[in-house]
Amino acid sequence: MTEGANVDLASLEKLGEGYEAEIFAWEDGQALRLFREGYEGNVEPERVAIPAALAGGIPAPRIGEALSLGGRAGTLMERIHGENLLDLVGRKPWLLARESWETGRIHAKLNALPAPEGIATVHERSQEWIGSVEVPPHLAALARETLEGLEGGDRFCHCDFHAGNILLERGGRRVVIDWGSCAAGPPEADAARTVTHLRLGEPLDPSPAMRVLPRLFRPLAAFAYLRGYRQVAPFDTALMWRWVVVRAIEYLVTVRAIRPSEADIPRRVAAVEGLVTLAQKRAGGEPRLSRRQPPAGSCCSQVRSHGRQRRAHQGGCRRTFEPTVGLSPVDRA
Repeated sequence: MTEGANVDLASLEKLGEGYEAEIFAWEDGQALRLFREGYEGNVEPERVAIPAALAGGIPAPRIGEALSLGGRAGTLMERIHGENLLDLVGRKPWLLARESWETGRIHAKLNALPAPEGIATVHERSQEWIGSVEVPPHLAALARETLEGLEGGDRFCHCDFHAGNILLERGGRRVVIDWGSCAAGPPEADAARTVTHLRLGEPLDPSPAMRVLPRLFRPLAAFAYLRGYRQVAPFDTALMWRWVVVRAIEYLVTVRAIRPSEADIPRRVAAVEGLVTLAQKRAGGEPRLSRRQPPAGSCCSQVRSHGRQRRAHQGGCRRTFEPTVGLSPVDRA
């Protein structure tokens, strides 16, 4: 990995950011994707995934050399001049259904490809995320139990496929970015991850419209996405919903990464519990979400604003999201 020793990070133009990396303008028409602390392990999977995606006909930025800057791992890649679909829909809400449908079609084409050699499996990724301190024990136990009954697969899964990770160029080409979490698994597992984003996701820095749109139009976006996906490749809908149980619980790790206010955490956990209950019903089973309250004397749950684990004032235990008693309403469409 090349060391960018003579480059001052503060002098670079920031093009965008997500919970795992920041993107900066670089010379020669390139961009630097610089990973945040804790996500350095996504560098090599991305370097494997992007060439495989391009070879399979999936639009993605051409990848350059690995580079370290300021002690952070990164990758140089082709700079894509375009707007992500999340921002586009925020400016033009009437495009929501069309872009959700297009997203589903691209995703189905990706999931039809064999996974490249040398990347993790979906089960391995899930076990890592479920094991995070941010996941309450009652939800982690349910996720592990569900995961044990789900088979693996050998298809190419992006594992973070959503509108914010697709750029629309002026010519209409849609380019998929952020490949660091890719894995080998069944298509239903990857589609479930996207459905979870559509149901629960909120932009990092939302426009006024995007503060309202996600909550109002989640069912429409999910319906259009799944319709577009099925037009390219059918899949087992009940199996997808079983995967949503796992994917919704994993989503709590993403919630930690986007640094919500402490007052907002119970709402987000309740939304996850609501989606888990809905997914269990859609999968054809009975809801089995138990809510065990923390033992007496245990510390209340919090998430540090920078996403790092705090130590509690009693016993040195690590704080997690606290299970909530009630379920928030979840879209039923």
